[in-house]
Amino acid sequence: MNEQAQLNTSNFLFTASVIILGFTLATNAAFAAAGDCVFPKRPPVTLKNMGPCEFNLDMLSFKGTPAEQAACLTTPVLKGGYLAGRAQLPPDFAKRVGYSMDLPTRDDVLSFLQFVGLNKELGETIFNPISRANDGDPLARPATYFVIHDTSAPNFASRPFPADIDTDWKINNLERYKCANHIERAHTFTNRMGAVYVGHDFEVPWRATKFETATNFMQALKGLFVHNELIQPRRAEPRRGWLNDFQAPSPGFTQAQYDRLALIYMVASLRAGFWMIPAFHAVIDEGIYDKHDDPQNFEFTRFAGAIDALAKTLPITAESVRHFVP
Repeated sequence: MNEQAQLNTSNFLFTASVIILGFTLATNAAFAAAGDCVFPKRPPVTLKNMGPCEFNLDMLSFKGTPAEQAACLTTPVLKGGYLAGRAQLPPDFAKRVGYSMDLPTRDDVLSFLQFVGLNKELGETIFNPISRANDGDPLARPATYFVIHDTSAPNFASRPFPADIDTDWKINNLERYKCANHIERAHTFTNRMGAVYVGHDFEVPWRATKFETATNFMQALKGLFVHNELIQPRRAEPRRGWLNDFQAPSPGFTQAQYDRLALIYMVASLRAGFWMIPAFHAVIDEGIYDKHDDPQNFEFTRFAGAIDALAKTLPITAESVRHFVP
């Protein structure tokens, strides 16, 4: 074959390869688009300090006793993500957090989950372990922190909230948080009517804050936190840019959400072997550029009250649970 023929053949093969590659990529993209989630890549985060609650990398823990850590990590979050004074934990909650006292049995909680219709979401895995730090290292510390988020969505911009945000299906549709490619933002999602979607089982190491993904830590924090989203729509704050989502409803969450979050917290704590330490997303990411501002208008006393009510109801049996109205 002469040089010109070789060149023509090479050009043909290159063109054909490009066409085939383009067709393959387009086909793959078409398949990937069906139900897949695509999130913008975050720039690398390098921490200047270990945050207001003073994380210790060697201990994989924030500073202080479990109650002191919880009080710091649940500092109320104000509009714009600013933090108020340190939280005052309800006495019963402060006594339990970090310990196994008053934890019900898994069998009793399983019976309750079956009764309230959450066996598929939370009951089938209740006897499984919880995630561990260092991306699931079996020798690493088990998940210790129960992180509370709000979805900050949907965003109504300058429009008013619908008349009943607690039952509006467009707001409360959990399908919007499902990902066919299994990269949901959090472990659990709870809508304003108390329905729950599990994006990842608690055994799956996952990260959902900028703090966890900081270059300082590599993979060490992956699995130390479990993440829980509460649906909360937002509106734009006037004169703060048309895309902002600073205005949250008041009250921020429904009693159904507090009740379900208490149950999710109890299940996660059972799997950890102790009452986990709650934390707010905004507090964990405090000091990091462009941090999130959630959860807005979260009333910790209502959350703790829901836990108390549930703890007093249990232990229960499959028969006695019928007398409980969630």
